Amino acid sequence: MPILNEAACVNELIDRLTRACPGARLIFVDNGSTDGTPDLLAKRGIDTIRHATNEGYGKSLRDGIAAGTRPLVMTIDADLEYPPEAAPLLLEALAKSPVVYGSRFLTGAPDMSLPRRAGNRALTAAFNLVCGQAVTDLYTGVKIFRREVFDGVTFHESGFDFVVEFAVHAARRCRIAEIPMEYHARARGTSKMRHIPDGVRALASLLKYQLRAAA
Repeated sequence: MPILNEAACVNELIDRLTRACPGARLIFVDNGSTDGTPDLLAKRGIDTIRHATNEGYGKSLRDGIAAGTRPLVMTIDADLEYPPEAAPLLLEALAKSPVVYGSRFLTGAPDMSLPRRAGNRALTAAFNLVCGQAVTDLYTGVKIFRREVFDGVTFHESGFDFVVEFAVHAARRCRIAEIPMEYHARARGTSKMRHIPDGVRALASLLKYQLRAAA
């Protein structure tokens, strides 16, 4: 779990994840929090990787994935916009594909602004066109995958464009599956994504990785 300044909800997140995923190893990557989040994680005895400064959403995911050793990996944003209780459903869906996304758009119009919805749909459509996939929510904050799918892959992106890098590598290896995912806009804290500049970088990354693959 990448986390940044989520002291208001981190204890609830840990409690719900523990109930939903008994026996799972929880790994948080704190991306330079200044609100006491690392102290709360330490009090709970949670495995935590600490970045002294904000190194980016993608770098947090990269470090967390690298720190794990188990064959199945689930990533979920720490803001409680996605229900941790969906973990068993994601696990079941691995029978369809070794990479599964939780889609906010398979449950109807998600609780987000119209510009955000339109931007996500445009980026998702571009990804599907370029990579031959049929996903509905490229920028979902919750997914599960088999670690072996990415054997030999070295990830490089540190920002939100990691989402595109991950998806492009997944698309080369399998058909990405999706399940419907509940989504409720955060009630506490603030979003860390800057939607317009991050969207532009996402498109640039999509072209970069596909051109690199074709070379």
